[in-house]
Amino acid sequence: MTRRTVTMIRLTETGHRTAAPGRILGCRVTDRDGNPLGTVDDLLVDAEAQRLRLISVEHGGVVGFGATPSFIPVEAVDEVTGEGIRIALPSAQVADAPLYDPTVMEPREFCESLYGYYGCRAA
Repeated sequence: MTRRTVTMIRLTETGHRTAAPGRILGCRVTDRDGNPLGTVDDLLVDAEAQRLRLISVEHGGVVGFGATPSFIPVEAVDEVTGEGIRIALPSAQVADAPLYDPTVMEPREFCESLYGYYGCRAA
């Protein structure tokens, strides 16, 4: 069986920032208990499947410097409101999630690893 290639494109690097998903850029993200996790820094789109796959949530840092991104599958989103996004996971699980290093891992491998870590199935 041939595995398909996965190319992830950051929404902020496209001309589609104003599309419906782009409206959540900068939104506050909380865990299942309402604890703050950070803000939506970007959305990653699977170019071949043309589907939104991951939310990049930045946390820490000062005035945008030194912030660390965590990637969360869109399937883990529990609720989107005018207040922000709530995910159906505890903050500790997000904090311990695999980090993406493109020099070590291909996007497909990272997505499979991340989805497995969160116990999500890609739609």
